[in-house]
Amino acid sequence: MRNGRRPLGRRERMRPMRLNRVHKLLTLVAVFALVVAACSSSGSETTTAAAGESTTTAAVGETTTTAEAGEATTTTVAAEPVTIRLLLRPDEGGNIARFTAEFEAKTGNKVEVDFVGWGEIYNKILTTLASGGGGYDIIFIPSANVVEFTSGGWFEPVDDLIPQDQRDEWLAPVVDLYTIDGKLLAMPWYSGGAHMAYNKSILDAAGVDAAGIKSMDDFMAACEAVKAAGAADFCFSPSAKYPGNFYYNWGTLSATTGEPLFDDAGAPLFAENGSAEFGFGLMATGIEKGYFDPAGVALDDYETLIEFGAGTTAFLLDSTWAVTQAARNEEISGVTGNVGYILIPGSEKVESAGYLYAGGMGLLASSEHKDVAKELMQFLTSEEAQKQHAIEGANLPTRVALFTDPEIAAAWDGFDILASQLTYGSFPPQFGWFEEWRQSSASLTQDVIRGDKTPTEATTELAAETDRLRQG
Repeated sequence: MRNGRRPLGRRERMRPMRLNRVHKLLTLVAVFALVVAACSSSGSETTTAAAGESTTTAAVGETTTTAEAGEATTTTVAAEPVTIRLLLRPDEGGNIARFTAEFEAKTGNKVEVDFVGWGEIYNKILTTLASGGGGYDIIFIPSANVVEFTSGGWFEPVDDLIPQDQRDEWLAPVVDLYTIDGKLLAMPWYSGGAHMAYNKSILDAAGVDAAGIKSMDDFMAACEAVKAAGAADFCFSPSAKYPGNFYYNWGTLSATTGEPLFDDAGAPLFAENGSAEFGFGLMATGIEKGYFDPAGVALDDYETLIEFGAGTTAFLLDSTWAVTQAARNEEISGVTGNVGYILIPGSEKVESAGYLYAGGMGLLASSEHKDVAKELMQFLTSEEAQKQHAIEGANLPTRVALFTDPEIAAAWDGFDILASQLTYGSFPPQFGWFEEWRQSSASLTQDVIRGDKTPTEATTELAAETDRLRQG
């Protein structure tokens, strides 16, 4: 399980796609559905979220109000119970199981959840939308695909769930991200981003003070010290495999230059401002000098977490979920209690940088039970649900008040640094072709790691690929 990939600054603002690009996207989605409809559901795992028989203590039709962490949440027991179907990723499975079971018990309605992993969920959602919704009521909308998934009119606006007088209670950039043409099309569920963790024992053995690592030059100097001291097998392992490469490897490393990848129209500024070549150059140098594990060419961000958890690397660049699991989950990490956090090193232009992600729940326009589905969306994104989600170390909340919650801070060692990192981040650009572009950038990163292309060659090829995708 990992985030993606899974909130406060946005260098590259989201722009609506031009009309002709939207039409092209809809055509592609329809064609895609015909090709993969037969196999797209094979990767999904269907789960009824409630464990056992749900019960209700209120009379049929009675409204009950429950206090939830300082807010009043109203649930209505259904006169005629319905079943609400969700399509989500599995990382939040425990939180979803708990709160859907509570929802069932309080309302008498049923909830069914299809959990689909990161490797398949993009195609599954495309197919589901193209087929008219597939009988789902609520679908996960990852931050990387907001424009792409909302361009076809498939989702119902949910502005009534966050009235204007309550907007300041939510992280504004996440609300903005899910607001298209003035309409809120998803309920903000969680936030997170790229972070850097380190192994305290390895840095101590290498004589490196983590507090002194402020720039990427400092980071590479620390890697030299780790190598010279023989303190670890490698200083760092790239996660060059798609889709983690953009968020937790080359993309975030390129962002530390402080230069944007694109202009508002999607033209490749990186070809001139050096940001892409800088990221590719770090890969090439790290491999050449023996700082970076060359096996990272085929690793994703979960596999680099496992490598870090085995104590073989000094640093981990990964998601909110992954770095907290490294610090506290003994089932997948052997370095719990020995993990520290630093801001991702920056440059002369920016103190730090990194890409953010968020998750939203979208209400399908085809849902036959919109009122109950909205009630469930409110329940799953309530203060209590988000607080428990955060305490479990899964992701960060989208409700502003929870960033200063003492119970969450007590549960997360280093919560202040993790929360602070988000203030330096930005969401990836929102273009209809960005998913394919991310795949291309991952392939080129792998070419550089293998020595098949120089950083300059990779940059030139990526710029040409960008122009091709833009022209459609």
